[in-house]
Amino acid sequence: MSQETLYRLGTDASVLVTEDLMHGDTPRYSEDRLREYRTDTGHTANLTNLGRVLDYVITESDLDPGEEAIDAVVAPAVRKYIDIPLRDAGDPRIWHYLSIGWRPDFVRYRWPRTGPNRTKKSMTEKFLGSTQDLYTNAFSRLWFMAEFTRDGEDYSETEAILKTTYKSERIFDRMDLRRPRTGRVLSRIANRESDNEIVERTAKAVSHQWSVTSEEHLTDQQLREIIGEIYQESK
Repeated sequence: MSQETLYRLGTDASVLVTEDLMHGDTPRYSEDRLREYRTDTGHTANLTNLGRVLDYVITESDLDPGEEAIDAVVAPAVRKYIDIPLRDAGDPRIWHYLSIGWRPDFVRYRWPRTGPNRTKKSMTEKFLGSTQDLYTNAFSRLWFMAEFTRDGEDYSETEAILKTTYKSERIFDRMDLRRPRTGRVLSRIANRESDNEIVERTAKAVSHQWSVTSEEHLTDQQLREIIGEIYQESK
């Protein structure tokens, strides 16, 4: 597979997020312009293949600008082709580079500047933003939601949960549910449960349970049983 250098941008790169970039009047910055802000992370990524997925979404698919279903198509590819450790993925500067320096056109397509209720602040966060907030940076949110729902190379639960914004938000709005094992189990439940209120009650109860139970000390079977019992009690 083709592997390219994965860069990060310094905090001073925020000056690059201009209205011209948001609107596309500045389609993309030159290599010379980016060089003064970026540094090598020591990681590589298959940006060629990821770029092909983005190109498909933007130029060939039936997905309209701003359509939420874009997430279900792109998230698995972001996680697959940017295969870095979870701890390193927590560096927001990596995602700032991808959004500002690599593919700002995707950010604009997924989050049009003229979209409903879009403000300069909310649009700026799609290019910058923190990895702690899964609703800011356009790329990091997809990587983490895929990480928390995938089963190895199987992204079927990821694709399904990201087609239903209400259900995915019930899970990922809660910081203590942003864990791979918990995310996978809750996504399976949510993808098969038609009642959104049951999904909400289940997620809320699991969040409360993890405040008194150490999730990381549970075996996979114990975790599934606890969440399964909470789900049954939430019906």
